[in-house]
Amino acid sequence: MRKTAIAFLIIIVFVCNIMAYETKANKKNYPGAGVVEVTTNIHYSGRYCLECHENPPTDGHSNLRFEGSFKGLCRCHQDAPGEYPHPVEIPLSKEKKERIPAGFPLWKGKIDCITCHDIKKQCSPNEFKENTLRGAPYPRRTDFCYQCHDRQQYVMLDPHKQIDGNGSIDVNKCLYCHVEKPDVQHSTFKDVKLIGNLEVLCQRCHSISGNHSGNYNHMIKPSTKGLLRMKRMRKKYNIILPLNEDGQMTCITCHNPHEKGIIPEGRPGAKGADSHYRHRLPDKLCVECHEM
Repeated sequence: MRKTAIAFLIIIVFVCNIMAYETKANKKNYPGAGVVEVTTNIHYSGRYCLECHENPPTDGHSNLRFEGSFKGLCRCHQDAPGEYPHPVEIPLSKEKKERIPAGFPLWKGKIDCITCHDIKKQCSPNEFKENTLRGAPYPRRTDFCYQCHDRQQYVMLDPHKQIDGNGSIDVNKCLYCHVEKPDVQHSTFKDVKLIGNLEVLCQRCHSISGNHSGNYNHMIKPSTKGLLRMKRMRKKYNIILPLNEDGQMTCITCHNPHEKGIIPEGRPGAKGADSHYRHRLPDKLCVECHEM
């Protein structure tokens, strides 16, 4: 009798777990507004209408929540500015409006999420493609940008090409990072004035994912042992390995951002300007630094 009771109890618990799972699944598959978790992907299925609409919509843009504000409707995407490069709710001049293709709708007269993305397609199964960019697919991602922007005005600038055709320093390139052109003959790293945070200056062009390099975060304060090792390397190779104002390693600790010829040959700051990846240290950088 006891074994029968235990078996019956196990069956009840099992059934209750199944019911709880199905209830949870139903909440996810047919949720009311705000029921789904942040990690739930509400796109591609057509089952999450009430996350954006007050009532089941009769068309793509009816009964919208958040008073039709895409900052609320697309709230899951607001915390990743590095992944979403275009601002929203942008009013346009008459000239700008004339450049926008007819199939790129404005929202309340402004550029918003639906200008670039056909969000209605994200609500339909099997229709999602290329982030629903309008007119996709494109050979290159930037080809999509040139649907509205003038390609000629967005030619990539290389701030590391700092010497012009006459062999003179292009001061405008200096001002890309410096408040004023440094005295290349005498200035040290401590003398120069930058227009902002050094790492951010580099990351404007160099978007490197993960921990760089060697899958380890190098933007740290070196240990006492590390500082002694850096001091030995400076003397051994007649180089500089500059730290930022907080004493932390940064991009230019390992990489020389200047073109060869900017800093006079023989000065420690000139080393690495013509090397692969502009490494200040010769040979294998990891081996030298970590004494491997």
